[in-house]
Amino acid sequence: MHLIVGLGNPGRRYALTRHNIGFEVINYLAEQMNLGKGSTKFEGLHYSASFGSHRTLLLKPLTYMNLSGLCVKNYVDYFSIPLENILIIYDDTSFDVGTFRIRKTGSAGGHNGMDNIIYHLGTEHIARIRIGIGAAVYDKKNYVLSRFSPEEIPAMQQAVIESAKATQTFVREGVDQAMNTHNLKMKKQSPAVLEE
Repeated sequence: MHLIVGLGNPGRRYALTRHNIGFEVINYLAEQMNLGKGSTKFEGLHYSASFGSHRTLLLKPLTYMNLSGLCVKNYVDYFSIPLENILIIYDDTSFDVGTFRIRKTGSAGGHNGMDNIIYHLGTEHIARIRIGIGAAVYDKKNYVLSRFSPEEIPAMQQAVIESAKATQTFVREGVDQAMNTHNLKMKKQSPAVLEE
């Protein structure tokens, strides 16, 4: 079994904010696959999906961002999910709006949600997709909780779609193939392509 985790904060107040882009990827996959309303367990909302023969859980922790790790740990333990089958999707202020990168390991890079997951799982060897939301142009806490400008929305919509495709590659073919395929694709895309 695979576990795909999109990070964000629950509730209407945080919907469609920069910090919730991980939730948006899960929402997109669930909608495209007609997975219904999902089920709740361990303070998380999950959808059961299949990518080919691979049974997969799509998870949105409902514990608020900074406490995401306990929810993820409970799912990992309950469903006996190998660490190499986990993928975390979250926002990153280090990348331009609409870009993303897949990595198989690394620190949290200042992201509190990812930091909490690393703490609870006891390792940095967790695959992740980091989606660029642009550098904070004012106080970072308020910036990540802001919404995208109308000019940024097309690029972010495309980033969600491409991240969903990368997620499917990860499940079906592994993190190395996902990195080779989708990181390379992002490098080839120009800002003009992202804005279409």
